[in-house]
Amino acid sequence: MRIERPSRPSILSTGLSSYQLFKRTLQYLATTEITTSPAIVTSNSFSGLQTKQPVFFDGSRGMDLLFKMSPWSYDRLKHEATSSLRALTNPVVDSFKSLFISKVYEPYKMYDFLFRISSNIITTAAPSIENDIGPLSTLADDLHEKLRYGLGNRAVLIHPMVPSTSSWPFNTSGPIVGNQADVLVGLLLDPDHCRRIVDRGPPIDDKTASAHFRQFWGDKAELRRFKDGTIVESLIWDDSDPERSIIGQITKHIVHRQYGQQAQADHLDSDKALETLLPWQSATRQDVLRQFSSVTSAFQSLSQTLRAMDSLPLQIRTLSPASPELRFSSLVAPVAGNPNGLGQPIEFYVQFEHSTRWPDDLAAIQRTKIAFLLKIASGLEKDTSISAVRLGLDNSKSKLLEHSFLDIVTTHNIVFRLRIHHEHELGILGQLLDGQRRFSGSREEVALAVTEFRRRYTQGPAHTQAVATLVTRYPILSLTIRLLKRWRDCHLLSSHIRDELIELLAVRSFVCPCPWATPGSLRSAFLRTLAFVASWDWQSEPLIVDFKSDLTKQEIDEIHLRFEAWRRLDPGMNRVAMFAASSIDREGITWTENRLARIMATRFTNLAKASINLANVQDLEYNPEALFTPSLAGYDFVIHLKHKTSAADRSRLPFKNLQLSRDSNAIDGMLNPTQHFFNELQWLYGENVIFFQNESAPTVIAGLWNPQTGPRNWKINLGYSTVPMRKREDAEPQITINRTSVLNDIARIGVNVITHIDEESPSKVTKFILHLRHAPNV
Repeated sequence: MRIERPSRPSILSTGLSSYQLFKRTLQYLATTEITTSPAIVTSNSFSGLQTKQPVFFDGSRGMDLLFKMSPWSYDRLKHEATSSLRALTNPVVDSFKSLFISKVYEPYKMYDFLFRISSNIITTAAPSIENDIGPLSTLADDLHEKLRYGLGNRAVLIHPMVPSTSSWPFNTSGPIVGNQADVLVGLLLDPDHCRRIVDRGPPIDDKTASAHFRQFWGDKAELRRFKDGTIVESLIWDDSDPERSIIGQITKHIVHRQYGQQAQADHLDSDKALETLLPWQSATRQDVLRQFSSVTSAFQSLSQTLRAMDSLPLQIRTLSPASPELRFSSLVAPVAGNPNGLGQPIEFYVQFEHSTRWPDDLAAIQRTKIAFLLKIASGLEKDTSISAVRLGLDNSKSKLLEHSFLDIVTTHNIVFRLRIHHEHELGILGQLLDGQRRFSGSREEVALAVTEFRRRYTQGPAHTQAVATLVTRYPILSLTIRLLKRWRDCHLLSSHIRDELIELLAVRSFVCPCPWATPGSLRSAFLRTLAFVASWDWQSEPLIVDFKSDLTKQEIDEIHLRFEAWRRLDPGMNRVAMFAASSIDREGITWTENRLARIMATRFTNLAKASINLANVQDLEYNPEALFTPSLAGYDFVIHLKHKTSAADRSRLPFKNLQLSRDSNAIDGMLNPTQHFFNELQWLYGENVIFFQNESAPTVIAGLWNPQTGPRNWKINLGYSTVPMRKREDAEPQITINRTSVLNDIARIGVNVITHIDEESPSKVTKFILHLRHAPNV
């Protein structure tokens, strides 16, 4: 309140509350540059010094309160004040937790790029005369100034971390700087500029600036003429080598140029190690969206073909993509002409223009959809870019769920799955739910059908569009989502944690990064997302993701009310544990509703905690691969699968009458025997056994016996095979699930895909191997 600023009124007053004083102080720290305009308190005679250091002069005591602060530490103070203000003004964020509880200063999570400078580059020159700050701090100041000039707007924050000064004897002039006293430098990158290939320097007319530019960069600087006619000094960086990031090239060049070739700049950037865990295709890693160019162009071509059809009785109104491949977030990007198989079908939905001629019955609507699909198929069969078209049926036993779809295989071996969206179905389901129409089934079955319809046709396309938009805005988001999915799959949670929930968690780290800034590297985005999952108290806190920063306070309150209603409705969290809402889906249960909700939510957060604890222990030297290594010790049994099992083997049968045609093989190439085996196990034993698998690399299927199948009193019609338990003479007879029988049945079902089964004995901490007598190569 006493700061002398003649041109600006005071930002503080005695009438403000403690919260307002705190917020105004943060505003002052975030917006005031006291390195160029010193702050003066109660002093009329202070003229200031010509210095680059921040100055906050207390005239009543004649003291600069920031005499120990360097320019780079003041930059970090301003950055933290800005981040704190962002948390205070964001209605989605728990500002108290973000500001006062969450641990922020962890270099491997806080910074996007880290490198270490060896202290052997310190010269014998005297320390800085201004503050007598010592050789390491002098090096940090000099390094900060050079990096700020060299990186420009690529870096939001440059923070050298100088080790604390050790004690020294009285008979020496100061502490001895050893080889271990290195300077660690952390960079916060600007995602919009950090991957820029061309840097423009000063124009040729500015002789002084051009000379300084050439002196700083050396032979790397070159004079170029650009398309707009300007002739400027410029720098060209190499993005063709995925082993060297552009930021790494720049920092290495600056250190070698300014401190000599003997200077060592050890990069601690682990993005390269993380990227090796992803299944890369032929495209370069610098442009991850290029990997999806084949599927996006194929979808655009197919969309144009469908819209151009004049044989359909109704015009197509919308074509809605609803697949990870079309929002750039699938773990494996489809590649045109992939000889290793077609992969999973890419779903999209067609909605026709409104017509009153649609039937008013769900069964009749399904048959009408089949007629439309057959009409579309006959039109696509004439297209030279389509190699196969097949009509398929699923949910055939349900009277309410969607039945028909059309699989379309392009000549580049990319498979699309077309479904028809008719909005009147939701109205009929709503009438069945309200009792306005008769239905022989249960009300719960109708409610599940309504949820599935909204998930598929309403929330799915909206989610796809929102994520695809953000991926084009944040270059690292696609890699982050795919890496998180790889982490989930490696820990055998593929069938329990939906892709959309993983995408929401990753998006949160970018649109609501508090208490950090927006991540600019894969490592920081991945670890921050895991840290949030590890600390997320999903029992009492909902996840709210604001895609466009347009949620109002009232809408957020409504989401919280809906969350509290679900907790009252399902206090045991047997159906909904993690509540994940967003600005496009305020229901919160679309992607998290699960009959094993609480078990999977607990396992998910515990695995995230274990991964973050491992990263904390290893600190800057952590091994990324260790975070993706699963432990199989906690499962009751583990089914080991064959490494080479493919549906394509069916085409090599020895009998001519069993050979598959080319078109049939095109569709059947999508079939995954191990996935079908897993689905069959779920259908047969899903009520009694909890199965876990890695869909992206199926090598094992792990299982836990449902606790409800444990010892219990005997009764009929239990639904599973049982055996009597050993008991005392005075105890009542009890039964338990016949584990050996179940495992033998599983072995017979999967005789062609299983090598062996390891079971953890319930009475001993030992294992036995159940070999398959009829399986080859065991």
